[in-house]
Amino acid sequence: MENRRIHPRVSVEAEVWLGEDGVFTHGRERITNLSVGGAFIEAKTGYALGSVVSIRFLLGSHYITSTTVVRNAVPGGWIEVDFIDVSRENEERLAAFIANLE
Repeated sequence: MENRRIHPRVSVEAEVWLGEDGVFTHGRERITNLSVGGAFIEAKTGYALGSVVSIRFLLGSHYITSTTVVRNAVPGGWIEVDFIDVSRENEERLAAFIANLE
């Protein structure tokens, strides 16, 4: 089977804040398939498909923040998000972090 992914991916445990409409949850979540384009997050808070969710997570010694859109979800289990507005600086940090773990 052909791998259609554009960006390399890694899994990490991270301190994660997820929020919608100014209400945030905070926890230590497992982020799988983390790439510069998005992430698969084991999250207990459910979000509907297409929801716009703010995310902030600690990666090494830097916080990565982005607005995301939920592309797939299982309520109370996980969400898959695409990053919408990651800054250039944070995109470079993500790429370097992922390259270091590959």
